Amino acid sequence: MYRSTLLHSSMETHLRLSLFTDFSLRLLMYLAVAEKDKRVKTLEVARAFDISVFHLQKAVQGLVQSGHVVAQQGRAGGLQLARDPKSIRLGGIVAELEGYGCLVDCGRGPCPLAGNCVLKQALDEAELGFIRALDRYTLADVIAGRTKKGLEHLVTLHSRRN
Repeated sequence: MYRSTLLHSSMETHLRLSLFTDFSLRLLMYLAVAEKDKRVKTLEVARAFDISVFHLQKAVQGLVQSGHVVAQQGRAGGLQLARDPKSIRLGGIVAELEGYGCLVDCGRGPCPLAGNCVLKQALDEAELGFIRALDRYTLADVIAGRTKKGLEHLVTLHSRRN
């Protein structure tokens, strides 16, 4: 009964990923359906999703540093996936981008209950469950079916503009 009341309350809250992670996942999805030998420009992806180029560039930097995306500078440059979409697990990506064990920082404050409170453990377990659920999916899984058709349309539409 408590759960039902909590989920249907007018004060309902939502778990959210950062814009950095959101844009990173969109970029990975876009690159996964782009032509294998073609490099994609950051501006192309930003236009396709109608998002900030500046924020997307930060996502690109993070994904390049983590080895998920390869970037080549220059006129013929652009972005490509570094690995096969079937080998990229979403949970690992989200944990890497968002950090793990960060829902509550007991050292911030500092909290007078640190070391005597079960809240951190409960939130860490919930976060681990979230990451494990996402890890059941690969990038290839989430770009299949209707999603793939929509992404292919975006890629076709926006790659012609550049």
